[in-house]
Amino acid sequence: MTATLEQNRDAILAVHRDWWESNHGLRIPLMAGCFPSGPNYFMFNLQGHPYFGIDEKIKIWEFYADQIEVTEVPEIAVIRLEISGDMAWLACEGIFPLREVGSEGVAAEGLQASAEIIPFRIRATEVYQRDDGESNPAWKMWHFHCSPSPPADEPRPALGGTANERGLGGNPWGEAIRVTGR
Repeated sequence: MTATLEQNRDAILAVHRDWWESNHGLRIPLMAGCFPSGPNYFMFNLQGHPYFGIDEKIKIWEFYADQIEVTEVPEIAVIRLEISGDMAWLACEGIFPLREVGSEGVAAEGLQASAEIIPFRIRATEVYQRDDGESNPAWKMWHFHCSPSPPADEPRPALGGTANERGLGGNPWGEAIRVTGR
């Protein structure tokens, strides 16, 4: 039986939700279930570095377990989700509540976390395939790219308007989809 577009959408959004919820508490088993097995996964982390495969993803999370605290489930709004056959992509933005607790912190130039909780503004792109890494038809996230967002009160060059004015996830295509946060 072929899945409907709505069933595919629900399955992808479930992986998306589990991924972002797993960040709170750095829950490795929940996180690992979102990605294909083996060396298939590829990520550009928020701190700017690439990671290849689920084993490297687990190692970076083990490292961060002593360095940062994600103090609650990030508030994430999906701006757009496109599904075509066994592939899909999703663009989202959100607030990532971060606190450094270790001496190396986020370990990235340019990220300014501190002992205080910082509501770090992020944006991300997620690429999904209906393949668990072993050719079984399960939706998994095969690529993730995260980067800092500009300040919420900074106008867009040439067009104006700020993230504060648009609201989290605001876009010209319709209502943002929220499966985490507030």
